[in-house]
Amino acid sequence: MVEVKSVKKILLAVLLISIFFTGCAENEVQEEQEKLKIKFGVLPIEDTFPLFVAEEEGYFDKYGLNVEIINFQSALERDSALTAKEIDGVITDPLAVILLNNSGYNLKIVSIGLGMTPEEGVFALLASPVSSIQTVHDLEGRKIAVSSNTIIEYVTDVILNENNVTAEKENVKSIPIRMQMLTENKIEAATLPEPLASLAVLKGARVIVADSEMRRSVTQTVIVFNAEFIENNPNAIEKFLSAYGDAVAKINSDPEVYRGLFVEKARIPESLAETYSIPHYPEPQPYPEEFYNDVVDWALSKELIDRRIPYEEVNHD
Repeated sequence: MVEVKSVKKILLAVLLISIFFTGCAENEVQEEQEKLKIKFGVLPIEDTFPLFVAEEEGYFDKYGLNVEIINFQSALERDSALTAKEIDGVITDPLAVILLNNSGYNLKIVSIGLGMTPEEGVFALLASPVSSIQTVHDLEGRKIAVSSNTIIEYVTDVILNENNVTAEKENVKSIPIRMQMLTENKIEAATLPEPLASLAVLKGARVIVADSEMRRSVTQTVIVFNAEFIENNPNAIEKFLSAYGDAVAKINSDPEVYRGLFVEKARIPESLAETYSIPHYPEPQPYPEEFYNDVVDWALSKELIDRRIPYEEVNHD
């Protein structure tokens, strides 16, 4: 009789433990479901790196977010997903935001990414290994390979205008092909983003001038969300930027801790992996109106937009 009672007690204990753990599991599932889901599109570039640190360090979880970082191989593919509302946000350049809003898509800039200071610039105008071009003024009347109607053409025009230089621009859309043509001396000059600019230097090209050397910030990236997502999730942006800000602070405090992850996510070539500088990222903050005005003025001058899109229309405050 005693043995029967003991067995009953054991079975009861097992049952209670099972109920406890089942309840815990259900609570975990419920908590996960209650976390705000954000689908965020990225390219394999250094501008997006704080997102991966936020993911690795658990900062999104900390603020009650379930962020899915979705990788894209081209800006066109990423922007198509954004405008189709397959993703909620991206890191891109302000010109892309202006052009998409001009086409009828309601996107909002919620923060600057890189580019608060000139030192955070990521573009360089380079000469080929055998070119006689030594200074920006040697570009007078020469051809420069760019991708037309993009931020690369914008930064090229700003550099040329600020140095009172007139040059011809040749449209070479593919950045890797542009770099290859430059290093193989098939074109005399080109504007490239990092890290391909640094890779081109390793292959013999010369930096003539970089946006990081300018007196003011010329190029920036911005964090952007669909306006509908912001409207439907009023607290989402504050939480997202808090997690992003925590990641930025962590990176800036000791960037070398994250070199391996940075090299992987920013697709830094192996030849640059140990020496390439990890950027100092600015804290999340509103995208300055004066930066915006420079870009929208250029877009108007190029007739890329049919109206002047007000800063207030694209900026989320």
